[in-house]
Amino acid sequence: MGFESLGYLVGVWKDEVREGEPGRATGGGESWRLALAGQILVREAWCEFLASASRPAYRHEDLLIVFAESDSEMRGIFWDSEGHLIRYRELHPDPDGKGFGLVSDPATPGPRQWLRYRFEEPDHLSAVFSLHPPGAPGFVPYLTWRSVRERTASR
Repeated sequence: MGFESLGYLVGVWKDEVREGEPGRATGGGESWRLALAGQILVREAWCEFLASASRPAYRHEDLLIVFAESDSEMRGIFWDSEGHLIRYRELHPDPDGKGFGLVSDPATPGPRQWLRYRFEEPDHLSAVFSLHPPGAPGFVPYLTWRSVRERTASR
C-alpha cells in the first residue's frame, strides 16, 4: 500500500472554517508533503482560537507523519503543541477513493481518536477529529474543518 490514494492531499490548504469543542478558530490551515524520497507523508497544521471564559487565546500546532508499516499496513503518529501524542494504528481508505480515516491504537490509555478526511472536488477537503472515551457507545466529533487548496503560480 503506497501513498497514491492520498496524493490529493499534497499541497497547502487554508481553512474556510474550523470549529468544535475548543470553539471556532479565527484562522488555520495545513500543508501535506511527501518526504524522505516518498517514504512518509507529512502534515503540518495550525489553528488559532480566541480567549474564552475558561482559557486564554492560543495557537495550536501539530505534526502528523503517515508511513507504511508493511506492504499492506499504513500507520500514523501525531504530536501537538499541547503535549498530545497519538499513535494511529490503522488507516482505512474510503471505498470510493475520496477519503480515509486514521484510528488510534486501542491499547493506548485514554480515549480512542479517529481522524477522517474527505476529498471534495474541486480543491476542497473536509475533516473530522472524533474521540471515543472509554465506556462510551461510540465516537463523538471534537473538531471539524473544511479547507481549500491554496493556488500557486504554477497551478
